[in-house]
Amino acid sequence: MTRRIALALLAMLALGACSSQTVPTLTPLIIPTQAAPAQATPTEAPTPVVSAVASAGASLDPTGILIVGRDYQLQSGSRDEAVSTAFDQALQLAEQGNPNDLGYPWIDPSTGGLVVSAATARGRALLENTSFGVPVRIRDVKHSTAELQKIQDDATRLYGQGVTDAVLIYETGPDFYDNRTWITIARFSRPLLDELARRFPPDALIVVVDPTRYPLQGTTTP
Repeated sequence: MTRRIALALLAMLALGACSSQTVPTLTPLIIPTQAAPAQATPTEAPTPVVSAVASAGASLDPTGILIVGRDYQLQSGSRDEAVSTAFDQALQLAEQGNPNDLGYPWIDPSTGGLVVSAATARGRALLENTSFGVPVRIRDVKHSTAELQKIQDDATRLYGQGVTDAVLIYETGPDFYDNRTWITIARFSRPLLDELARRFPPDALIVVVDPTRYPLQGTTTP
């Protein structure tokens, strides 16, 4: 689901001396700190799969962008096959079927239940009339998947546009929990954060600061 940014090749062309290296892809989903909306618990709630990692905490940047560390709490899915299938159905509906009216679905780690997202009144009506095969809760969100996917794509082009410290961007992807776009960067950069907030809605972004994700040899990250 992530969009791996091929910055290593671009940096080789710009620096003239760098060679690319393979770096593992960050695949888990990022979960911000705010409490999830209340949801009715099914009679037999499926068991959610939540990775047992120590939370590095989160902070809200003055720009309005949520900043988290590399060990922030992660969600990986559900052990319930029906919920996993319903999630895939909801994701396809949001990304390919109605990207302008729907936001990202997610699996509530407290109940294991599926949550689907309506970005417009049309999207809510569509979800109310769609059967997912499992109980679902519909939430209203501000940003559609179309908008969030465009942010993910546009963020990958900032380096080529000469944006300060855009070389620090490693990859982007969907933050399912909070219906945002997450952007992984190799270190904190005030100029880059300010530029991201200028170009994109801050409340549509979550930035993961992870020094281990730096993809370029011969380039330092002070």
